[in-house]
Amino acid sequence: MARLAFTGGLNMGAMIVLPALDNSPKKRSYLSKSAHPEIPMNPQQQVHEALGLPMVGGMLCSEMPLYAERYFLHETDRVVPPVSVMALLTQFGGSRVQEGMEGELRSTSLPFVSLLMPAGCATHWHYSGSVDFAVFYLPERTDGVFQKLLELCADAQAPFSFSDALVSAAARQLMDELNLGKKADRGFMDRLSAVMLEQVCRVLRSDITSGINPPHIQLARLQTVLVYIREHLAQELSISQLAEQAEVSPAHFRRLFQNAMGMPPHRYVMNTRLEHARDLLMQTDLPILHIALECGFSTQSHLTAAFKTAHATTPAQYRTQAGGSRGRA
Repeated sequence: MARLAFTGGLNMGAMIVLPALDNSPKKRSYLSKSAHPEIPMNPQQQVHEALGLPMVGGMLCSEMPLYAERYFLHETDRVVPPVSVMALLTQFGGSRVQEGMEGELRSTSLPFVSLLMPAGCATHWHYSGSVDFAVFYLPERTDGVFQKLLELCADAQAPFSFSDALVSAAARQLMDELNLGKKADRGFMDRLSAVMLEQVCRVLRSDITSGINPPHIQLARLQTVLVYIREHLAQELSISQLAEQAEVSPAHFRRLFQNAMGMPPHRYVMNTRLEHARDLLMQTDLPILHIALECGFSTQSHLTAAFKTAHATTPAQYRTQAGGSRGRA
């Protein structure tokens, strides 16, 4: 199993969209200590030095300011030195993630789990496979929601793990919007960034935080279910089928899933279908009907209705806005 140690950083640069697979020394020399030893690296460059370049990075909200990056990592063993700012990590998909030193694991995460990382707090991530996640670099401010988050993180020696549907959805929507480049709605991103951070604060300050912390055996069962969902999106996915994969009763499965993921199973399935649909709309020229069926929607109209409810736009409009209007609508 691979291991990654990560801490966040801050950079105020403009949006970048970079190929994740080209992390050659030539492509990374601009941020290398050996290339420019007289120029100290800022925290974000330290992250790049260890992880390579992100798929997407850019400013979400210039007034805060709030900068974010999205990474697709495979099995790896890298270390990023501690940095001086707080960071929010949200996992969108991929494998189970364990945090902590070998033999002293502190938490286990699954897709749609988030972590608030205190400044200067090194973390060690153990990935069982590929992982898709976003990093939000919080500014060094001491007012408003940032003051509340600093108070939460005071004297903390480990990241705060939690699962919240609103935070996960907002994080994914912000990264999707950022991916639109010049077409991104900056006002929308400003408002959504504020909502996301306020919700992080509300969840972590609550006495009933829906953090993911079921027993190890339950995590193994959930991982089996999540893999099954992604591998069978084109099929009907009933509670009975999913409970059978977890080897528990439907009623027990509903409680287990809600407690672990912060949302009911049917909502997770719908989110995963829509996530796959977004990816296919942006990355392929498949007809929308084909995408609908592959993602488990009975008709194109069914996909359009669900997509419009979730994103206030149709699949065809989303593809056009994302610059992926190569296919047929």
